Amino acid sequence: MKIRIDFGHPYFEEKEILELAPDDLDRFYGDADEVDRLNLFFVLEASLHRFQGKNSMKAAARCAFLMAYYLFIALTPPASFELAEYYIDRALEWDETPEYRRWKKNIDEGN
Repeated sequence: MKIRIDFGHPYFEEKEILELAPDDLDRFYGDADEVDRLNLFFVLEASLHRFQGKNSMKAAARCAFLMAYYLFIALTPPASFELAEYYIDRALEWDETPEYRRWKKNIDEGN
């Protein structure tokens, strides 16, 4: 899926977030400039809050998982381990899946 940053619509719709995969984030990170690489995280964050407000917990979980992945693999900011761990734990709390469980294990091994 092609990701675009749109300041007029700064969040993902539920259908979009459920279709997004880590590979999509990797492609975006490879193609985007530094500002949009960071902006993607904030679009994910805004989407997460929106899904929580609508009580769309499966979409919120997917968003939290993607945030954990993006923080841990692509952005790697200071405290990326702690931040990724926080988001993957939320994803598992809201929707326990084998994919999220595998990433929890990867994150727990450290970067």
